[in-house]
Amino acid sequence: MKLEEKHKEFVVKCFARFMTLTNIVDAFMEEFEADLPPPDIPDLKTFDEWMGDPLSDEAKYDERLFREAFIEDHQEAYKEKYGDKADERLNQDIPEVYQAECESSYARYCEIRRREELPKHHAQLRKNLFNRFRRLDIDHGQFPDKYKALFNDTRDEFCKNYRIPDLNVPENVVRELETLYGYERQRIFQHGNSKNVTKHVTLAHQILKTIIACNAIDTKQEVVDVTPQDVKVLKEAQKALTD
Repeated sequence: MKLEEKHKEFVVKCFARFMTLTNIVDAFMEEFEADLPPPDIPDLKTFDEWMGDPLSDEAKYDERLFREAFIEDHQEAYKEKYGDKADERLNQDIPEVYQAECESSYARYCEIRRREELPKHHAQLRKNLFNRFRRLDIDHGQFPDKYKALFNDTRDEFCKNYRIPDLNVPENVVRELETLYGYERQRIFQHGNSKNVTKHVTLAHQILKTIIACNAIDTKQEVVDVTPQDVKVLKEAQKALTD
């Protein structure tokens, strides 16, 4: 895939916003889905090859069945509309209708083949994009100089818009800690791996202790030690979450 200027600028801006390479590739494939190259489907038959030229006995049989079914389903309607010329019009229309049905079937066949190749195609495309995007990170030795201003401007704008509130205000500190604590709680219930759960339980516990300490300092209360005196209690709590 040939990267245009709009593609490169998009990637540079993503790096400037602290996005990981994996997330950048995902965002790129979603944003520029229409620009992605279609999968190269090996041995995809043309319409004539798919139909068979000359027609096989099986194809001729299918065509005959289609003709008989079409006549049975539409003969009465044709008689009402065309009278004595109903059979003549049926014979004129059937080849055209059958051709349209075959083209529709061929399109479904191509779509099935495309869907079969899509996972493999996307995996290879992602690999190529990974390798090509690396140099659009400003920390890369081959980062193009012409994108430095774009990167720096985007980074400045991002930091300005998403800068955390004044941490000299205790309420802001606690609010940020509560956000982190909520995130860790969510990660605990998402993980099925006991090792990962234990890691997030420990971190959540430390954040909770810090929140309690900040609240106590703000209200000039005595800091309460919430660490279990019996380490076994904490281990049992962690084990209960992983079972």
